[in-house]
Amino acid sequence: MTTKRWKRNLWATWVAELLAIMGFSSSFPIWSYYIQELGVEGDAVAKWSGLIISAASLTMGLMGPIWGSLSDRYGRKVMVIRAMFGGAVTIGLMGFAQRVEHMLILRLVQGAFTGTVAAATTLVASSTPRERLGETLGKLQLAIFLGQSVGPITGGFVSDMLGYRATFWMTAIYLIVAGLLMLFFVNEEFTPVEHTTQGSFIQRMRQDMAMLFAGSLLGLVLGLRFALRLGLRISSPLLPLVVQEMLPASALLGSASGLLTTVSGIFSAIASPILGRWGDRHGGRTPLTIATFVLAGAIGIQALASAYWMLLVAQVFLGLAIGGTLSIISAYIGRCAPEGKAGTAYGLDTLATSLSNAVGPTTGGWLGAVSLNLPFYVGCVVTAVSGFAVFKLPKDNVQTA
Repeated sequence: MTTKRWKRNLWATWVAELLAIMGFSSSFPIWSYYIQELGVEGDAVAKWSGLIISAASLTMGLMGPIWGSLSDRYGRKVMVIRAMFGGAVTIGLMGFAQRVEHMLILRLVQGAFTGTVAAATTLVASSTPRERLGETLGKLQLAIFLGQSVGPITGGFVSDMLGYRATFWMTAIYLIVAGLLMLFFVNEEFTPVEHTTQGSFIQRMRQDMAMLFAGSLLGLVLGLRFALRLGLRISSPLLPLVVQEMLPASALLGSASGLLTTVSGIFSAIASPILGRWGDRHGGRTPLTIATFVLAGAIGIQALASAYWMLLVAQVFLGLAIGGTLSIISAYIGRCAPEGKAGTAYGLDTLATSLSNAVGPTTGGWLGAVSLNLPFYVGCVVTAVSGFAVFKLPKDNVQTA
């Protein structure tokens, strides 16, 4: 592939992914409020918030390995386009929902047919020269962070100005534009590798899971990924409700909730390359330990917060910690993956992340029905315990197996 072509593919995918993540994250601040608009009241709001947020992650985790296998056989570009247009249809329909059950069904379908981050990462990695891979994937990660930072505040603003339903229609427009960019500006020359077409899907999955549960360091690292994400996501459905409790008379609840997510996203973008570089040079265990306990502390601050400004301060530290844990654990996975199995390792990482995204909000929703602060205390404890597990990692960077 010529230099001009792979660079054009990168930047088209970069813009498309920025739009997609802006769209997906724009609804984060308003889930609890939209559920109330659909007629849910009282303690049921927290439970339904957890279920609906978790639903897409559950089906995305289940379908991720299947879409990954199909991309190896039929190409990466078609998988990105499928995820973009699939998201546009399902999220656009959410704006027409009349009952909370409609939202649950649509979220399940959304998870099954989307997954733009994994699809775009695979496409970019497969078309980039090996000597430029780290730099290029770093640029793509920047698009994801920017989308996560800008999306919630724009979504909150649109919901305050035009209503909650308009936020979902805006997301559908973002995803349609993103899909068209992929369709017309990305040129993939794809030829499947012979071994990807051999054997059944079940046989390949059995081999991959055997690799994971063989007592390897990779299993520990993926376990840490799951636990840290779980500790964070347990409290995620409740943060908008905490804002609502602190600012009961505000007409800008969507914007206030969106600002919290934007702040954490900005500081994640700042911390990720800095702590990742520290881990590359001096070993990942020390910065990962620090980031993990900072994350636990930030979640604890939210549990104790009595004013909105305290939530904003907590998001600064939360973002720094998330950026550090994300980059360092991703580097660990790449280094300890068995030779020739890096794609499988990152696929299992996606599965671990999706499972934690499914379990965490559901658990938090049920805990939140007891007390809004309880999920934050539980998330703090889960994250702190995970910090002690980090000490089992080798002090120096592991080498590729």
